Amino acid sequence: MDEEQRSPEQEQPAEAPARVFSEEHSPFLILSVQLLAALMLGAVGALLYQGLASAIGWDSSLIYNGLRADASAAERWQMRAFLALSHLLTFVLAGWVVVRLFYPPAKRGLDYLQARQAPPAVAVWGGVWLMVLSIPLVLYVYQLNRELPIPEALRQAEEQANEMLKGLLQMNDGWELAANLTLVALIPAIGEELVFRGVVQQQLLRLVRSPEWAIALSGAVFSFAHFQFEGFLPRMLLGVMLGWLYWRFRNFWVPVAAHFANNAVQVVAQYLYHEDVSPLNLEDDITVPLYAAALSAAAALALAGWLSQRKIIL
Repeated sequence: MDEEQRSPEQEQPAEAPARVFSEEHSPFLILSVQLLAALMLGAVGALLYQGLASAIGWDSSLIYNGLRADASAAERWQMRAFLALSHLLTFVLAGWVVVRLFYPPAKRGLDYLQARQAPPAVAVWGGVWLMVLSIPLVLYVYQLNRELPIPEALRQAEEQANEMLKGLLQMNDGWELAANLTLVALIPAIGEELVFRGVVQQQLLRLVRSPEWAIALSGAVFSFAHFQFEGFLPRMLLGVMLGWLYWRFRNFWVPVAAHFANNAVQVVAQYLYHEDVSPLNLEDDITVPLYAAALSAAAALALAGWLSQRKIIL
């Protein structure tokens, strides 16, 4: 195949699918249906888990009380089952239902998502390294975010979410590591990219006609949807980087790979800590100096600039 030099200024990746597939649909309608589908299927997931818990004899109160940091292995597996079911329905299925509803048949939906072609290796590895290089910057922004005042109720909810994450990241063996890589890294990478980049970002681009604003707004929506406001700014920053990768390379699997890598690094790092292989404990507050954040930002920007000039094999 031919090589073609493309830059973000020369092409706006979401415009072609919008012209071909979606001029007859209102972006507000599509985004509203996406929200409704996520809420409805999320509720269905909770009901299914309660039924499953009753049939097996599990304690269904875990979904209301949350997971403690010192939870038993059995409780961790139960929470993983609930989260897997919830995420598959709330994001993966809800996102795909919306795509199929507005862009049938399946082949057309995959074209809309830009998911039919395998991504160029340079794009995948570039996205992965963009996530890795930006880790100090993201941690520094998290430090700044934690200094901002938030209501006490939100702070308590944040602490409960952090407690549950600590419980999930307690891993006694390779099976728990594999489960967390699937639950915390793979499923969210596919489901959240399907919803927030595949649907939300592309529809926002139709609304605002500005890639920069569409990427920033979808990043904000991505962060807000997690309902963890002490980490709102760093998660929005991650959302912006993932959105830029999607827009730049016009391939759904590029931000999926980057998203997976970002989450997998955290899971593996915590596993290595509990195995006494690494001294780094992500459950502790990690202080990142300003110079490290500045170097991280410079490296990430340099890599993004390099990726912008790369040739793409079509």
